[in-house]
Amino acid sequence: MFFLKVPTNQAPAGNNGVLYGMLYGLIPALFFTAAAFLVCAVLLTYTDISESFIAPFSLAVTVISSFFAGFKTASKAEKKGILWGALSAGIYIIIVLLIIMLPYGENMSLFRALSIVLSVVSGAVGGILGINTKK
Repeated sequence: MFFLKVPTNQAPAGNNGVLYGMLYGLIPALFFTAAAFLVCAVLLTYTDISESFIAPFSLAVTVISSFFAGFKTASKAEKKGILWGALSAGIYIIIVLLIIMLPYGENMSLFRALSIVLSVVSGAVGGILGINTKK
C-alpha cells in the first residue's frame, strides 16, 4: 500500500522536533548567560563598577536568555508557542538557579522568585513570537 509509506527524507513531526527545539533554545541561552557573567566578572575585577551592578545585570541577562530559549523552542513547535516558551524558560531558570544555589547552600529569596516569574513570562512572550515567525 503506497499511501501508508512515510517519506524517509522527512523528519517526523511532533514532540521529537520540539525536544530538539528545546535543546536548540536552551544550549545557546546557557552559553550566552555564561559569557555575559564572565564579561560581568571581568568588568567588576578590572574597572570601578560597583557590585550593586550585579543584581540588575543578572536579571537582564536571565530575562534575555529566557526570551531566546522560548523563541527558539517555539519556533520548532507546531502550536502552543506560549506553553513551549514558558516551559523552556522554566527549565532554563531551574538550571541556572541550581548552578547558583546548590554550591553555596543558599535559600530562595524574593529576588530569585522575581527572577523566576520574569523568566517564565519572558519565555512565554518569546514563545508567542517564535511560533508566529515560523516559515
